Amino acid sequence: MINGEKSVVHHQRFDQSKQGFAELRKWLIKISGKQTGQLLICVENTGLYDDALLYFLTEKGFTVCLENAAKIKASIRDRRAKNDQLDARHIAIYALRHVDELEVWQKPRAVVDQLKQLLAARATLLGHLTSINQAQKEIEGFNWAKLKKTKNYDAGIKGLRKDIEQIEADIWELIKSDQALYKMFMLLLSIPAIGKITAWHFICYTNEFKRVKSGKNSSSYCGVVPFKETSGTTRNTPTRISQEANRTLKKLLHLCALTALKMKGELAMYYQRKIAEGKHALKVINAIRNTLALRIAAVIRNDEPYNENYIYQP
Repeated sequence: MINGEKSVVHHQRFDQSKQGFAELRKWLIKISGKQTGQLLICVENTGLYDDALLYFLTEKGFTVCLENAAKIKASIRDRRAKNDQLDARHIAIYALRHVDELEVWQKPRAVVDQLKQLLAARATLLGHLTSINQAQKEIEGFNWAKLKKTKNYDAGIKGLRKDIEQIEADIWELIKSDQALYKMFMLLLSIPAIGKITAWHFICYTNEFKRVKSGKNSSSYCGVVPFKETSGTTRNTPTRISQEANRTLKKLLHLCALTALKMKGELAMYYQRKIAEGKHALKVINAIRNTLALRIAAVIRNDEPYNENYIYQP
């Protein structure tokens, strides 16, 4: 903990457990002089490890923000030493400097939490399935000695596929059970080239689009907005996309863009036209990814299905 003038610093270590969290709460109350309403707690995003802490602090009435670890690291002036005490201090100083830019973390609804857990389980099983399939392909493709082929031991593969199918069925039942999720899901599916997997992940990772406020926020969050770097007269690099993005959504948008090219619609025509003009293929595909991200934000904002004849009126 650090005060507004950085003259007083308090630090303590707590276990990642219910007892540790209870001790943390008592410590925060004591250090703040029971003025917990004036506290802003910044938590570094570490994935699964910070979920329990976020829920605990929020349920106890604390104001919490969840911040990207890369942004915190980039703000550190001296990185020569590293320990838990220094890391905590760096996070606190980062929060103090950027307090007017930080967003308060909003606890997802229970149904969104369930969706998140199902998607995480699906991703794990898909990873295992891909690993096994790749290993089998390598054995078959590089069997130069032409050894006698052994029996196919594919029970594990069948089991993984069955579990993945069951998870997807459970996700569909979960979507149908909640009116808000179902409506949001159908709005996203109204966009050509956007499939159910992409829709599920956008709903989950944006916390029902509470994390993104506009089309530009959506595109930036997905990492499909090109940025330009200039400095004086010596540096003038071409526009390029940033690596600071939700990589899962970025990958899904890329697959959706490739699907759009196969559908032979307006986006496919746009691609062919730009390629004929000499544009780089990846830059054109990124423009399509950006367009899809903007359309996703638009149907949610307007609360209407996608209309290809829609005319924007400011």
